[in-house]
Amino acid sequence: HPTVERLIRENGHIFTEAQCKVCSALLISESQRLAHYQSKKHANKVRRYLSIHGGEEGAHGKKMKLEVKQEGSNGEDRNKCCPICNMTFSSPAVATSHYLGKTHAKNMKQQAPKVEGTRENKDITDPDKFCSLCHATFNNPLMAKQHYVGKKHRKQETKHKLMAHYGRTPDAPASSFMAGKGYPCSTCNIVLNSIEQYQAHISGFKHKNQ
Repeated sequence: HPTVERLIRENGHIFTEAQCKVCSALLISESQRLAHYQSKKHANKVRRYLSIHGGEEGAHGKKMKLEVKQEGSNGEDRNKCCPICNMTFSSPAVATSHYLGKTHAKNMKQQAPKVEGTRENKDITDPDKFCSLCHATFNNPLMAKQHYVGKKHRKQETKHKLMAHYGRTPDAPASSFMAGKGYPCSTCNIVLNSIEQYQAHISGFKHKNQ
């Protein structure tokens, strides 16, 4: 049986073809081995082993229990399949043994950052969750809407348009503005040293009266 064979391969420290160390059972034939590893008695012993076994394996087993519970929240029966490892089980005992194994633990570790990273990238490209212009994050679309009509966002928008118009970048050093390469206001015939000064000027009383 491929599932039982994989189970033995993953958990060689407690399950072998000839012996189940958890149940202290000797397994002489293949049929006996299959029957034992898929039995309820074995499943119960494995659970008891987890709850009373001290040391690293016990702690590892406890962690596995928590992860198993989490997987079941998606609606699938964790005793029948493991979506993380793409495996199906012939009995709860085989399932329990799989969740104790190294392969499952390894796949759980690989899965966690992958899902998190995908979620982060999705949030950055979603304007309802992130404003790339202001580097602001939002919890809901209403919060995003309020941000986009607010003064801070409009100011940033104007700033970036001016930067693009004059071929500047927001991170350009101030010295380049001071060396006669500022922001000219043709209406008032003056040159402003920084984008902030330029914005203040065009929204000011003197400029508007020209």
